[in-house]
Order: sequence, then C-alpha cells, then structure tokens
Amino acid sequence: MTNYLKNIKNKEILIVVLVYLVFSLISLISFKDFGVSIDEWELRIHGFVNLKYVMTNLFSLSTVELDRILQIPILDSYYGTHGAYFATFISFIEYFFNVQDEQKVYFISHLINHLVFILANFYFFLIIKDRYNNHIYGLLGALFLFLSPRIYGESFYNQKDIFFLSIFIINLYYGIAFLKVTSIKNSILFSLTTALCIDIRIMGIILTPIILFFTYLKNLKIKKTRILIPYLLFLILGPIITILFWPFLWANPINNFLEVFLSMSNFHWGGYNLYFGEYILGSHLPWHYTFVWIGITTPIFYLFLFLIGFFLISLRIKRRIFNIKDKSEDNDIWSGDNELQDLINYLIFAVPIFLVISLNSTLYDGWRHLYFIYPSFLYISLKGLYLINISFFKKSSWVVFCLTIPFLLHIGYQMVKDHPHQNVYFNFFAGNNTHLKFEVDYWGLSNKQALEILLSEDNKKTILIGAAGPLSLENSKKIIDINDRNRLVITTNDKADYIVDNYRNWYGDNKEKRYKIPSNFKIYKEISRRGRKIISIYKKT
Repeated sequence: MTNYLKNIKNKEILIVVLVYLVFSLISLISFKDFGVSIDEWELRIHGFVNLKYVMTNLFSLSTVELDRILQIPILDSYYGTHGAYFATFISFIEYFFNVQDEQKVYFISHLINHLVFILANFYFFLIIKDRYNNHIYGLLGALFLFLSPRIYGESFYNQKDIFFLSIFIINLYYGIAFLKVTSIKNSILFSLTTALCIDIRIMGIILTPIILFFTYLKNLKIKKTRILIPYLLFLILGPIITILFWPFLWANPINNFLEVFLSMSNFHWGGYNLYFGEYILGSHLPWHYTFVWIGITTPIFYLFLFLIGFFLISLRIKRRIFNIKDKSEDNDIWSGDNELQDLINYLIFAVPIFLVISLNSTLYDGWRHLYFIYPSFLYISLKGLYLINISFFKKSSWVVFCLTIPFLLHIGYQMVKDHPHQNVYFNFFAGNNTHLKFEVDYWGLSNKQALEILLSEDNKKTILIGAAGPLSLENSKKIIDINDRNRLVITTNDKADYIVDNYRNWYGDNKEKRYKIPSNFKIYKEISRRGRKIISIYKKT
C-alpha cells in the first residue's frame, strides 16, 4: 500500500513537471512574436533612472557609461511614484552585459517578465492544490491561469499590471502560509513578498491588513498567544525591505511613501475611454465599467463557474453571519483554514472593486489596473467547479477534469488562432464591431505586425509611415530586426506612403483626432481576429 501511494505521488509530480516544461517551451517558442507596448520605452528610462541613482548614492560609482546609453533624468523628476526594481534589473542586464541592440533588450524583458508569470503560475498551482489537497485541482488552476488569453498575451510585455499580478500571487501564497502557521520563517517570507508587491504597485498593501486581521482572529479563536514575535517581525521587516527595494523612498521614506499613496487615491488622467461606442473621461466612468470589462474579456466558461462559486460563497457567509450566537462554539463566519482561504479570496476580489467604485477611481485601458484580483476570480471559479463536482459527481475529480478539458482545449485553440494578439481577446458578449465600442489594441502591440507586413510587401529602400493616433511607431520599430529597421522612417501623415491606425483616441469626441488621415489614403491591409479589427494600414493613392 505504501509503495502504491508513493507511485501515485511520483506520477503526480511527473505530470506537474511535464506541464510546466510545456509552459516554458511555449514561452521560448513565442516570446519574440509580441510587439512593444506604448509604456515600455518609458519603463526602460525608469529603470535607468533608478540604476543611476543606486550606483551614484549606494556605491559612489561613475555613471558616465549609463549616460552614453540614453539621456537619464534625475529620480525626483521622473516617475518616482512607481516601483522600479524589475525595470532596474532589466537596465542592469542591458548595461552590465553591454546589450547594444534595443530589440534584444525588449526580447530579454519580455522573456523574463513571462518567466516570472510562469513562476507565479506554479505558486497558484500550490495555492489551489493545498486548498483542495488535490493535484488535479491544482493543475486545473494552473491551466485556467495560463489559458487566460489577455493575461497570457500581456504576460510578455506588461511590466506593470501582469508583473504585479505575478508577485501578488506569490505574496498571497506566503500570506496564507503565515495565516496557517504564524512562525518566524513565514513572517520573513511574507514580509519579503509583501515589500516586493508594494514596490511594484502601492495597491500591494491591500493584502496585509486582510491577512493580519484574520491571523489575529484565528489565533484568538484557538487561544494561541505565541504570535507576537512573528507579528512584530513582519511589522518591522516589511517596511525595511519596502524601502530597500524602492530607491524613491530612500531620501525621505515617510513623506515619499505618503506622496505615492495620495497620488494613487487622487490620480488624475485627462484621457478618454471608448465604452459602448461613447468616449468617457477616465475619471468619470460609470460604476459598471469594471464589471463589463471583466465580463467581455474573460472566457465564458470561467465566468460561468465564477458566478456559481461567488453566489454560493456569498450564501455561506450570509448564513454564518445570521447564525452567529453569543457564547456559541460556532460564532464565526468561517470554519477551518479552507473556508478562511475562500473568504480571503472573496475579499481580495470584492474589496478593490468596491473601492474603485466608491472612490470613483480613474481607470483606463479596460480593467488592467485590477488584473491582480484575477487569481482570486479564478480561485472562486474553481470553487464553483468543486461545488459542481461534489453535487453531481461524488467528488470524482478525474471525471470533472475530463469534462473540463474540452472547454480548456477550445480556449487554447482560440489562443493559438489569435496569436500573437491574445491581448485583444473578447468573448461572445462583446458582440461585433468591437473596435467601434471598446478600446482594442490600446498599447499598439500590433504595430509590429503592421510594420512587418509593409517590410515584406514594399521593396522600396525607404518606407515612409505615419500614424493616426498615439501609436508610438518609433518605439515599435525598435523590436524589428536591425537589418530592416532602417528602411522604416516615421514621418508626418502628409509625407507618408502609409498610415497606421489602431483606433485609439485619447481625446474623445471633444477634440479632433491627433493625426488626421488625408482623403487620398485608402485601406490597404487590415489585421483582425475572428472578424474583429485590430489595426488598419492606409496607403496613399
């Protein structure tokens, strides 16, 4: 019997290893296919700003060589309110290894960003496996996260939202570990990952009060008092590591941290979002904006399971609250660590959305600022799947796994067909003519494919290209092979041979589009997926 159980365990480990080898292989095959987002040039500068600050102030080293790479502003005047350790690490690689071709810099950045996402995926596997004590559910969790079209596509180039999502998953894992066993070891790990989370986005602080509050209540309930040292260690170590990995805080930790916090709660952006065919200021969005974007950009299978899981968890919380009686043994809203994890993920999903709505927070480009709640969304979806399992299949997880695989294969098939444009995935609910109703390629990733089309179909030595919006074509061409890059000349529309349009308009209906398309230009090529336009190329007639 012991040998049988050991063989089962070895098979499970082998399957997990094979799954992550496949994930990694897919990454290595596809990471060069994605374009450059409109933010990546700014983040590259951000990395060098912080690298220069660290070298100057911490090591008293000369930064002459850094200044030769690009013009570097001082830290206080450039983007100091965003954490930068990932961008700084990429800049260090570029500088230390003397990477001179910007295409290679972007390739390195994309690959590392995605590999961090794969690592976070493994932590998500562990969270789900431990929750259900079942490798099958853990693997389903890993597949759900990997087969999330938008999240997958953005995991290569989105150093803000997806990198934050990745670190948040790891932080959640160690937060749950701290909750289960409030030890010095878990306190150190939770402190480290919390600091790394905050040092990407200040919103990373949201997990801390939730974990600390429920850890206190749990230990109070079981009358365990030996948590003081781990608590104090976290409260001391967390802020120290946060400051250490965020150079902007070094000069004045308290005031600069408060500046960042206040900028988050009062962030101003004067641009417009395209929402149901109307341009709406990012600071005046309707309450349902986030719900709609989640609803139209998430695979319907996950949405269906989520609604079941969310409803039943809500119902259980309601029943427990109304059944609380004084001096009763069952006077809590959870029973055991598993239910407590359900409650924590429920709050991680619901609280940020509630805060965004109640504070009328500025949002733009869909719901990317809230991507970090997506793992909890999937956690609740898997809870819905589990409840279907125990209700209809007598806890036979293999049956549920087999029934789930066709849905996942369909999602994977669509992702392969959409490649490398998974970032503009919309489900059935979005309807047709999506580009007329919602922002599509708001970061200009498809510029790469548009430029490659022109290079392959126009043999002129110099191709003059204009833009119909804030596309950052100069930035996009840097990921093109250096031998072809010099053929592309970005110019004004009146001088261009071709004009590229991805339908992004930050100015709404109140102002004319930044760059008009002259009347003597006609549609030459269009890139679309499943009948949905992504980008158009106009040619001078």
